[in-house]
Amino acid sequence: MGSKSLKMIDSMFKSYKIEKRFGKKIKSFEPGGIVFEDDSILSSDLTIFIPASAGHTVLKNSDIPLTEAGFIKIDESCLVTGTENVYAAGDIAAIEGPEWKAKQGHIAELMGKQAAYNIIMKESGSSKRKSYKEHINILCIMDTGNGAAFVFRNGKRAFAIPMPWLGHLVKRGWGQYAQLTKRGIIPRFPGL
Repeated sequence: MGSKSLKMIDSMFKSYKIEKRFGKKIKSFEPGGIVFEDDSILSSDLTIFIPASAGHTVLKNSDIPLTEAGFIKIDESCLVTGTENVYAAGDIAAIEGPEWKAKQGHIAELMGKQAAYNIIMKESGSSKRKSYKEHINILCIMDTGNGAAFVFRNGKRAFAIPMPWLGHLVKRGWGQYAQLTKRGIIPRFPGL
């Protein structure tokens, strides 16, 4: 997110009394919180765990080339390494890019579009290909229930904008816009 954005997010977390822990492996999840390898406990009323550092277990027993973490190795056109006709996109694929890259829904959607385009080009005999890499960015509206923070980062800039009461409404509006465009009820704005 960039150092300025992280400082702003950190102060936002502090105002909501959200604790963070870094560099400690999780030992177990308990009804009242999370126990770490050093037996310290992070108390929690609700724990949501999203394992971002390990690929799907089904892949481990396949012959698909995987990274050490278990994600599918792809090139920038989303073609699976060492194959001619197998593509992977989204959370299952190992994305390359800057250190700050993050797997987000809009990147997965873009990867799917690039893969579809590349398949069509290959099948039509064209050497044209599109890459997902040039589109890597972080775009996030962190909703806090009574406000939000807009976070953006690409290769050229990084910023976070606090959006006290308006942010929650923007996040809700964005969710409705996304649903309606994906279902084809309203047209999508170019570039979104």
